[in-house]
Amino acid sequence: MANTEKRGGFGGKMAAILAAAGSAIGLGNIWRFPYITSENGGGAFILIYLGCILFLGLPLLIAEFAVGHNTKKNPIDAFATIKRGWGWLGAMGIISVTLIMGYYFVIAGWTLNYTIASATNAIGGDFGGFFQTFTTGTWMPLLFTYIFILANHFIITGGVQGGIEKASKIMMPLLFAILVALAIYSLWMPEGREALTNVFTPDFSMVTGKSFLAAMGQAFFTLSVGMGAMLIYGSYFKDGTKIAGTAISVVSLDTIVALMAAVIIFSAGVENESGPQLAFVAMPKVFSTMPMGGVWSTLFFLLLGLAALSSTISMHEAVTSYFVEKRGMSRRKGAWVVTIVAIVLASAASLSLGDWSGYTLAGMNFFSLLDNFTSIVMLPLLGILTAIFVGWIWKKEDMRKELTAEGGVDKATYPVIRFLLRYVCPLLVSVVFVFGIIDFIKNL
Repeated sequence: MANTEKRGGFGGKMAAILAAAGSAIGLGNIWRFPYITSENGGGAFILIYLGCILFLGLPLLIAEFAVGHNTKKNPIDAFATIKRGWGWLGAMGIISVTLIMGYYFVIAGWTLNYTIASATNAIGGDFGGFFQTFTTGTWMPLLFTYIFILANHFIITGGVQGGIEKASKIMMPLLFAILVALAIYSLWMPEGREALTNVFTPDFSMVTGKSFLAAMGQAFFTLSVGMGAMLIYGSYFKDGTKIAGTAISVVSLDTIVALMAAVIIFSAGVENESGPQLAFVAMPKVFSTMPMGGVWSTLFFLLLGLAALSSTISMHEAVTSYFVEKRGMSRRKGAWVVTIVAIVLASAASLSLGDWSGYTLAGMNFFSLLDNFTSIVMLPLLGILTAIFVGWIWKKEDMRKELTAEGGVDKATYPVIRFLLRYVCPLLVSVVFVFGIIDFIKNL
């Protein structure tokens, strides 16, 4: 049965940029980028990373925006509209983003708990113990996870303009304000100027083949491509939106956040940590030694929470759009289906860190299984297939019209983008994919 609800859309260019930037800016900007920058030569790695963003991340982002904007449909129907029989590619994206929500919502719940714990000075002095006790617990992690999922749900049920756009216009300026405040404070610290030097001074002696691989992986994963979120946001762009310009704005904001996060982390002196240990153990320990440490710790975890929320609403929307447009459900009903699925997956992922930790597959609990399967297999594979689809399957003339008319790409620039999507992007993402698989097998 067809859904008679009017399809939503963003109200303008700034709304589109803020929403898409929110999708791109996530936890990886704050806890992964600083670590790999420190490990791979500081400014030298940044130069390599910027090259990878230009030749890998940006073309793939333009590709997803273009497919969405051209078709004005959900991921499955978008690919099928351009080329009959290719809806499976959109379906793979929906499956992938659903699995990602399963563990991402759990981490997002942690940020909410730590924001409250920092504000109430409840973390105490045993930072590792607090993290271990909380994450392996039963009901408290589930409670905060559910609160975060429901926050996503109510934003999504508000619609594109009334929910996603309105939330993005509040969250993104607040996120940047907190980021700037933390960065300024960090630079006032004794280690601040040294941190700035470490971030931007190139040390090419530390650059290895793994540095290029890390830069390619970060450039690919940081922009949320390959899972349908950017495609569905592209479908909500107004007619006349300059796709390439919007993509450049999103990439620029995403990179600025990553660089500012690196300055903050380096100033704190914890650049040798990564992932949850950096965010939830090392950083609270550092904040505890600072004047007004509770305030800065609260702001830091609020920053993490906003980054997580801006990303998860795009994931939720990518799947919700499928149920609304493909299954004919109302937005409210479709959102509830996605929310319930997310609650089930996130519950299993959270419990697998504690009560269900004895149940493993290939030595991994359910949380790690979701993380590794999506990041090592699904997302790179989808990135390769998306580049092939846009570069080889989509009719050259149709793609050219999409990018050079409303897309705003100069006719001399279009062949470059097409070349990158046909040859460079599939090759680079394939390298990330192959080495990711090899590294995963080695660690089994």
